[in-house]
Amino acid sequence: MHRSGTSSLAGMLDGLGCHGPATPMPKTDANAAGYFESLPVFRLNDAILTALRSRWDDWRPLRPDVHLSPRLAEFHDKARAVIEAEYGDGSLIYLKDPRISMLLPFWRGVLDAGGYRYVYLNIHRSPSEIAASLQRRDEIDPGLSLLTWLSQVLQAERHSRGQVRHFTSYEALLRDPAAVAMAAETAFGFPWPRPAEDGASRVNRALRHHDDGVRAVLEDARVPGLIRQTLEILERWAAQGEQAADHAQLDDIAAAFDEAEGLFAGAMQALRSRSAQLAPTRAREEALKTEKAALEAHLTQATKDKAMLDEHLTQITQARDEALRDCNTAREAQAEAEAHQARQQQELDMLTDRLTQITRARDEALRDRDTALATIRRETIAVTNRAAATEAARQQLEQSRKEAEALSGQLETQRQEFLSSTSWRVSAPVRALGRLIRRR
Repeated sequence: MHRSGTSSLAGMLDGLGCHGPATPMPKTDANAAGYFESLPVFRLNDAILTALRSRWDDWRPLRPDVHLSPRLAEFHDKARAVIEAEYGDGSLIYLKDPRISMLLPFWRGVLDAGGYRYVYLNIHRSPSEIAASLQRRDEIDPGLSLLTWLSQVLQAERHSRGQVRHFTSYEALLRDPAAVAMAAETAFGFPWPRPAEDGASRVNRALRHHDDGVRAVLEDARVPGLIRQTLEILERWAAQGEQAADHAQLDDIAAAFDEAEGLFAGAMQALRSRSAQLAPTRAREEALKTEKAALEAHLTQATKDKAMLDEHLTQITQARDEALRDCNTAREAQAEAEAHQARQQQELDMLTDRLTQITRARDEALRDRDTALATIRRETIAVTNRAAATEAARQQLEQSRKEAEALSGQLETQRQEFLSSTSWRVSAPVRALGRLIRRR
C-alpha cells in the first residue's frame, strides 16, 4: 500500500547491492529521499489501471482473474520492453511500485516470460498513519484510505501466497534495518551482495512524519474489525514469520470485504458520480479559495506595506522635527556669528585706524631716518675726505722723514769723514780752547 515505507525498503535493497531502475522517479517534497522506483513502470501501471477503469487509490478490489483479460495482452510486450530497458542484464534486481499490489498476476506473467525467478518482500504500516499521510498529501478522506489499505494488502497477500516471500513492517525497518535485511536474506535463501549494514545506512529514520503506532490501532474499537484483524495477522507475521493457519482467516476477511463491497459499491459509485457533478462547483470553490487566499495575502502585504509606510512617515516626521530643531539652532548660531562678525569688524576698524597711525608714524620715522642718513652720508664723505687728506699729509710727512733721515745719514757720513780727516785732528787744540772759553 502507498505510504507504507516501500521507498525506504527499496532504498535499503539498493544499498544491499540490488540493481535499481535506469530511470528512477525524481525526488519530491513528499519523498525527499527518493522513491527508488522506475518511472516507466509507474506510468505503465497507471495506464493498465486506467484501462481496467481503476486507479491507484481505488478501494474496490480487482477481479482475481483480471490478468486473463485480452485487454491486458497489449501491455505484456510493453512491460517486457520496460523491464529490459530499465534493468538490462542485471542478475539481481528490485521492482518496486505500490500499484503492483493490485497487479501481481500481470507482473508475475511478465517476469516468467523474461526468465526471472522472483521473491516477495512485503512491508506494512499502521493504516492510521497512512491515512494521515494521504490526507496531508492528497486530501483523501481517512475513511477511504482505510478501505484502500485493506483492499490492497489483501490483494498483495492473496496473489503472492505460496511463493517465496517475507513480511516485515515499517516500524521494524526503522527500528533495526540491518535485522530486517538479514531476516529477508534467510527467508530468500541467497546472500545479499553487500553487508546488511550497507543497506541499513540507507534508511533515513528522520523521514517519518506520522507516528500513531500499530498498537493504538489494534486497541481502537472505532477502527473496523476487518482492518484490525488483518493488521494483527501482518504484525504477527512480521514478528514471528508467516503462519499458514492464518490464511483461512485472511480469506474470510477478503470474502467479507467483497460482500460488503457489493452492498455499498452502488452507493459509493453514486457518490462518486455526484462528486464528479460537483467537481466544477468544487473547482470554482477552490478557485474562490485561491482568490481569497491571494486577496488575503494581498491584504496582508498591504497591511505590512502600510505599517512600513507608517513607520517611514514616523521616521520622516522625526527627521523633519530634528531638521527644524537643527534649523533653529543654525539660525541662533548665524545670529551669534553675525554679532561676532560685527564685533570683529569693529575691532578690525580700530586696528585699521591704529595701523594707519602706525603707518604714518613709520613714514615720518623713515623720512627722519632718511634725513639723518643723508646727513651721516655727508659727514661720512667729509670724514672720508679728511681722512684722505690726513693720509696724504701722513704720507708726505713720512716722505719728509725719510728724506730727513737720508740727509742726516749723509751729514753723519760727512761728519765722520770730517772727523777722520787731517784738518779735524789739526784743529783739535783750537776747539778745546774754545770750549774752555765758553765755560768761563
